[in-house]
Parts: sequence; C-alpha cells; structure tokens
Amino acid sequence: MSVSNNNIVTLEQQLSALKEEVETLRKKNTDLNERLKAYSLINTGQISLINNLVDKVPFGVMLIDHNNTVIHANAAAGKIFNTPASEMNEQHCNNYFKCYNRNDNCPALDSEEEISLQQISCVDSNKYILHSAFVSYEGSEKIIVESFIDISEIKQAEQELIRISKTKDEFLGMISHELRTPLNVIQGYSSLLEDELKNFENTDAASYLVKIHHAGEILLRFVNNLLELSDLTAGKIKVDHIPIDLDMIVTQLQYRLEKYFELQGNTLLFKHEGIKPFEQDLALLMKVLYELLMNANKFTENGDVVLTISLKKRDGVGWISFNVSDTGCGMTEETIEQIFHAFHQADSSLTRAYEGLGLGLSLVEKIVTLINGHIEVESELGKGSSFAILLPYEPVAGI
Repeated sequence: MSVSNNNIVTLEQQLSALKEEVETLRKKNTDLNERLKAYSLINTGQISLINNLVDKVPFGVMLIDHNNTVIHANAAAGKIFNTPASEMNEQHCNNYFKCYNRNDNCPALDSEEEISLQQISCVDSNKYILHSAFVSYEGSEKIIVESFIDISEIKQAEQELIRISKTKDEFLGMISHELRTPLNVIQGYSSLLEDELKNFENTDAASYLVKIHHAGEILLRFVNNLLELSDLTAGKIKVDHIPIDLDMIVTQLQYRLEKYFELQGNTLLFKHEGIKPFEQDLALLMKVLYELLMNANKFTENGDVVLTISLKKRDGVGWISFNVSDTGCGMTEETIEQIFHAFHQADSSLTRAYEGLGLGLSLVEKIVTLINGHIEVESELGKGSSFAILLPYEPVAGI
C-alpha cells in the first residue's frame, strides 16, 4: 500500500504542531514550577517572620490547627507553662488548658468572631489564665490564634482580699454583738434614773443623765449600723414586702427624731398628700429615711430639714420619691463621689467638726439597691443638700 505525498506532508505538519504544543506546555509547566517554588520560599519567609514577631510579644501566644495541635508557641507561652516553647509544638493544646467542651475543641473553631474566655484555669490547678482566641484563615484551613496572660498572682491576691474582708466582717459583727448588750443595759438604767430624778430638784444630775443617755444612743446607733452593714455585705438581709401607710411612717419618724432636731435647733418638716398605700419592706424603708434625716440634721444648724414624698413617672413606670433636703453646709462634687463609701468622712482629721463613722449613707445606698430603688444627690457647698430615693410604686388594690 502506498501513501501519497500529500498525506505525508499533512502528518508531518500535525506532528510538528503537536511538538510545538508539547513544548509550550513544558514551558508553562516549568514556569509554574518556578512560581510555586518562589511562592513557597516567600510563604516560608512570611511564616518565619510571623513566628519571629510572635516570639517577641510579652504575652503568651499559641497558633493551633483544626485538630487542636499547637503549631507554634512563643517564648512567653513557654514561660507561663514552665515548658520550652519548642517542646510545646505538635502537642495537644488541652495538655495546657482544661478541656474547652465535651468535644475537646476550642470554641473559636465554631465561631466567626473573636471570643474571650476569662479566668480559665489551666491544667496546673495553681494557675489562672486570662485569654482570648480568634480564627485566622490560611487558605482553606483554620488557624486558631490564642493569646493569654498569667493572672495567678492577681487571682491569689483577690482571694486573699476576700478572706481578709470576710475576717473583717466577722470581727465587726462579733464586736458589735458584744457591745450592743451592755449598751442596751446602760440605756435602760439611764432612762429609769431620768424618770426617778424628775421628782427631785437636782437639775445638774438630771442634765448629766440626759447627756449619758444621748451619748449611749449615738454609740448604740453606731453599733447597730456596723451589724447591719455586716449583714448587708454578707447577703443576710431579706426583703419582706407589706402594705405601707405614709401617715404611719411620718408619725414614727417625727416621734423618733424630734429630740435630735431640737438639740441642733433645726425644724423637721414633712410634705406628702394623697398617696395611697403601697408595698415595700417597712423596716428597710424606715432605716433609709431615718439615716437620711439624721444625716441632714447633723450637717445643718438652726435650719430646716424637709422630707417631701411625691409620685413620679419615668419611661411609663411609676415611682415614689422620698426627697430629704436641708439648708446645711452642703458638699463639693468630690465629696459627693465618696459619701456612699463605708467609713468615709469628708473631713478625716482628728479635729473634724462632725462625729461619726461614715456608715449611714453607705447603709442607705446598699439598702436602696436591695429594694430595687436608686438614689440621686444634689448639693452645693454652703447651700445645703438634697437626697432623693426613688422606689417602684404600685398602689395596693382595695386599700
């Protein structure tokens, strides 16, 4: 069989074209290989650069893959866990942290946002780690970036402060209980002596007894405040709501406070009209109003102290306002920021003009918070002060 010259020429042309195509593909493949090699070198350099940067930061950093395996840990991480950083690589991250969840996975694997896992204790029970995690995408893979600091010393200091505070509260409670019993005896017998001396004309002795009784009342009030502050701090005070009649509150306050206001030369006034009974803890509310009025009386001389009770509405919610205003010495803004701190006095010197432990307003603030209210203060130095207690108000049905 013979092949024509035309067919031979055609085959040679096709073969030549095929060779050119193969050469073109070879060149492209070579070029691609070179690019891949270059990319690999660049990528390796970037990783090295990133690792070097991570190693220099002062807090612990771990790079973790989707299998929870440590890819890289910096020197700070090694120091926190008392392990050379190089030995942490290729280890499961839960060798250092307690298991995150039942699947032993970091929550960041299932999150698209940065997460904070605060005060997570690590495998070493003596350590506390404050740390956060987020996901970085490298191609199609997730890399978890963990950053953390060792807060063990801070945590230990916090626990020590809690222990000291608890010891202090227990001590104050014990001392207050021990003081209250003899003080009650002193008050009881001084009252009896006052009644007995009314039949005699020894006015000096009577005035001495009045002073003894008054001093005893002040001291007993301090002791009671210490006990109540200790109970409030320990969460021992429970709120008991009962229907409250404002006329009864005003009558009791006037009876209890009248003599203290007379000694200061102050006038105690009450303003309230047409407010229906509402439910609240009577004992706690009386304590708040008593302390506010006594505080106003202490810092006012030959002036007026007014308790104004009114209804207000804010954001569609009903409130009852107990506003205690005085014409006393007033306060600076700096003093207002401190008055609700226990044992704080605006004047802490031994020669201060006003006696007291600075407990009354601290008790007021804690009680108002406990009964779901809030307190507002306005004052101007030399022009008096105003304390407003706002409590939720709902009139008792059928009364």
